[in-house]
Amino acid sequence: MPNTSQPVPAGSTLERLPVEIIQEIFLHCLEVNLPRASITIARALSNPVLYTWVIRCVFSSTNKSSRHGIFTPDFLPAPLDVFSISPKERRDLQNIILGCRWCTLPLMRKCQREYVEHAVHRKCGGLVFSPSDREILANLGNRFENIDIHRDEPHGYRGKGELILKGKVRKTNADCKVALWFNFGALQIRASSDIYTETDIFRLPCFTVDLPVRVPDKLLCPPWTEAKLEFLQLLSMDAYMDDEADHPRAKRVLRQVIRDRDLETFQRLLNMSIRVPWYNFPIRWPVLPNHFYVALKYAEERDDPFVHLLVTQRWDDIPPDDFRLKMELMSKGGKGR
Repeated sequence: MPNTSQPVPAGSTLERLPVEIIQEIFLHCLEVNLPRASITIARALSNPVLYTWVIRCVFSSTNKSSRHGIFTPDFLPAPLDVFSISPKERRDLQNIILGCRWCTLPLMRKCQREYVEHAVHRKCGGLVFSPSDREILANLGNRFENIDIHRDEPHGYRGKGELILKGKVRKTNADCKVALWFNFGALQIRASSDIYTETDIFRLPCFTVDLPVRVPDKLLCPPWTEAKLEFLQLLSMDAYMDDEADHPRAKRVLRQVIRDRDLETFQRLLNMSIRVPWYNFPIRWPVLPNHFYVALKYAEERDDPFVHLLVTQRWDDIPPDDFRLKMELMSKGGKGR
């Protein structure tokens, strides 16, 4: 019988290269969509170390102080260069990376911890601390294991720091303060006399204020795990949900949670703030008239918990002249205002 079998395609020139060369090409071009070209390339680039380097490169602060002594070869190997990426390119890369399946909360937390520990090592070497404070700085990993996500404050008012240590500059003996924010993965060294401002902070993830990223779709759908909600809360202070005034994505998410009767997630979202690109500060998660009607429609009892939360927490979001809606809510969710 004649041989009718077809030869197996050998793959493209790129696919036939050694894995190390494919990875080197990826680091030179930072084309995050490259793994989608083929299974072979995806396997070559499925490397946690590469993921870590990419996050360090694209999400690290580009503040003035980071231009010296932070991006050492052991932390960010060549050819990766934080300062070779324009702000717009950085924003676009951040959007793509946040949407990737491999960009998870555990990986981001790991990168935060390593970044802050590296920044402390590189920037606090010339400072003198008490023995107890020096021990705290040497064991920051424990703090990252117990992050309190509920310490979040509105953008621009994050507080002076979750942990503040006092030290002295070895050369001048001047007083200074080292402030750390573990949830935000941030570090700031400032003179004791300085009024706190959110400037020149080492932070990961760091976003450009006037070029905000967009919350990825993967964080706006069930199943609503604790990791997903925590990741959403981490990004919500800086990444925008919608670029339209009627909040279509935020509206859809909250409506679906009501329909699914997911009370815990519903309560978490109501208490969450989100960014909008046309305003400098976060706003409360939008509650629209439609949400009140949906809550009434799916209410399973007179004192329905969804209706009750809306009445007690978001009564002011009801249109002032919608008296019928107010009466229905009061009859099924408790007292209004």
